[in-house]
Amino acid sequence: MRRRKHPLSGAVYDVREDGLVEVHLDGKVGLFTHEGDHVSGEVHHADPHLCLWLAGPQVPAHVARNPKDLPSIARQKASSGAAR
Repeated sequence: MRRRKHPLSGAVYDVREDGLVEVHLDGKVGLFTHEGDHVSGEVHHADPHLCLWLAGPQVPAHVARNPKDLPSIARQKASSGAAR
């Protein structure tokens, strides 16, 4: 499961196998959609951005995820110039 601690509230966000997000805060638990909509539980508020980041659509494994891994314009120009 993907799990993160919210930097401001301290709540722990945990993505379940069914795609819903469990939010644990002060001994209470709430269940939310990937868009941050409350489904059930005692915790009634979740950060929709963190829910989407953790449980929303994910980048496929074969796609570069880090901007430093993406081809830069300078590198593309250099490689196309070297090919001439």
